[in-house]
Amino acid sequence: MTSTFSRSPVAALVLATALASACAVHAQDAPKRKPGLWQQTMTTSGAAIPPQSMSMCTDEKTDQLVTARAGDNQRCTQQSARRQGNNVVIDAVCNDGKTTIRTHGVFSGDFNTRYSGELRSTFEPPMHGMKEMTQKIDARWVGPCKPGQKPGDVALEGMGGMNMNELMGADPKKMQEMMQQMQQMQKMQQQPR
Repeated sequence: MTSTFSRSPVAALVLATALASACAVHAQDAPKRKPGLWQQTMTTSGAAIPPQSMSMCTDEKTDQLVTARAGDNQRCTQQSARRQGNNVVIDAVCNDGKTTIRTHGVFSGDFNTRYSGELRSTFEPPMHGMKEMTQKIDARWVGPCKPGQKPGDVALEGMGGMNMNELMGADPKKMQEMMQQMQQMQKMQQQPR
């Protein structure tokens, strides 16, 4: 059975980045991410994925939920986040279908107004032709969440939005429907205008 995430590499990548960011802020002695609205940009090399930008309304409960559920959909056999000097280091070994994904990430910043990091992943066997990929992430706190937003709301530039709290608690069928909607939006963006 093919996982929903492996059918939409961009959606999986955005979700994985959100999960990694949450993991980074919950390393045992890492600073806590300030509640409110965070703007995050991500550039990827090693995959045909354009730069992504997203905003997320977050609070401590949301970060804890995302961290607790990180890797559930990819069956991770190893996950760790630890403080190393001024950095937070993340390591994970996960499986998506027949592919083993090994990720190593390093994040730095005060996590109160800004943080940045780099995630390097390898895929064995390759996934969608990718053997390896590097993601660079830069996040900054922009203020309180906007009126009408609730913790967990994520807006993906050009792809719509979702709520991480609902996603993490969603049953597999609802999650699959949401991922299919994201795929349709992505296809619409790629069509010539």
